[in-house]
Amino acid sequence: MLQTFSSVDEWLTHLEGIHPAEIELGLARVSKVGAAVGCLRAAPLMILVGGTNGKGTTSALIAALLRQRGLRVGVYSSPHILRYNERVSIDGVDISDADLCATFAHIEAARGDTTLTYFEFGTLAALIYFQQQGVDACVMEIGLGGRLDAVNIAAADISVVTSIGLDHQSWLGDTVAEIAYEKCSIARKNCFLVCGQPDAPDTAATTVENIGGQFVGRDDEFSAGRSDSGVEVRFRDSRGSPQCWALPTPKIPYPNVATAIQTLALINQLPSYEDVAAVVSTLAVPGRLQTFDFGALRLTLDVAHNPQAAEFIGQQLVQVDGIVLGMLGDKDVEGVLRVLPASKVFHLVSLTQCHRGLSAQALHARADFAADIQVQEWDTVEQALNMLIATNATGHWLIAGSFYTVEAAQIWLNAHQADRQMQSSGQGVA
Repeated sequence: MLQTFSSVDEWLTHLEGIHPAEIELGLARVSKVGAAVGCLRAAPLMILVGGTNGKGTTSALIAALLRQRGLRVGVYSSPHILRYNERVSIDGVDISDADLCATFAHIEAARGDTTLTYFEFGTLAALIYFQQQGVDACVMEIGLGGRLDAVNIAAADISVVTSIGLDHQSWLGDTVAEIAYEKCSIARKNCFLVCGQPDAPDTAATTVENIGGQFVGRDDEFSAGRSDSGVEVRFRDSRGSPQCWALPTPKIPYPNVATAIQTLALINQLPSYEDVAAVVSTLAVPGRLQTFDFGALRLTLDVAHNPQAAEFIGQQLVQVDGIVLGMLGDKDVEGVLRVLPASKVFHLVSLTQCHRGLSAQALHARADFAADIQVQEWDTVEQALNMLIATNATGHWLIAGSFYTVEAAQIWLNAHQADRQMQSSGQGVA
């Protein structure tokens, strides 16, 4: 009997139980269902975005710049921070519960006896929704790897690989060269693939060329660097002519700014310099360098779940007064700790609500802290943050290590800010 549910939570529980494995890379099942519903080209313009780091910020900037041109843009991203609906949005507005449930029901009816993983099901649902809504462009973020990721079934006019680093080795390979092959396999024949990784391994360009695409590499075709007033981006337009734009300091990593600009320039979708400068100076992405002030206490949230991402945070903040850190067991704990901002105080938190999450004790065991570092362990992110408030902590604190860490911190912040608003309005807190 065909399953149907009235709430998103019920649907997500159903999705988790359809396929025996949480992750099973391969395109056979999802391609079969995708072809049956005819959703593989969900919009006139389709852009795929993969990479080890920077997918979220690059996708967000590409979408914002396309909207600046007047296009209606759908974005599919993962994972979410607070609600699943965040994964599917049009012009910055998340899909409603009703539309999400209806789209899930569409996939359920179409799949027959074909099993789909949680991510495969969600990818098809996003494509169908964008198609039904008649968007002008789709920005589709790869979940894991590229070659065998469900998003790779989508038609693409241009592909992007933001960076190439060691991550998910059990799925993608043990070397950067192997991972480059997996990620750059989202290229398409007679289309560009823009790669934001400097000095990318040879397998990156070779993979694209073997597919019949054209590789556009950072520091060869485009680049980005700091300037006195912000950043300087060099790129080539669709005619191959070199361009150089001085832009204000962005709130996202400037290499991702260059990657997004080069991508849109190649397909004649880049807005004017003035419009790009305006978007770059204001665009912020949840969970990436988000800052909140509580009097003399400043909290910065950033996922920073692998060495590449953590290194960027270390470059931006250099030193902080304390770090609240929670990580998953399949991440490079020592590599992350080597490049995070310098700090003499660490509060380690358990992420055991996720089956891959480390307990605070296990995280401590994998960390190599110097003797002069103060380390405390907490069962939850909430406990660590409550301690900061209770002890009137001051200074700049970083909360990082995983999407789960940032999610828990965001939930705590929302509740804490709501309490403060009630108190300031004279309602008090029950």
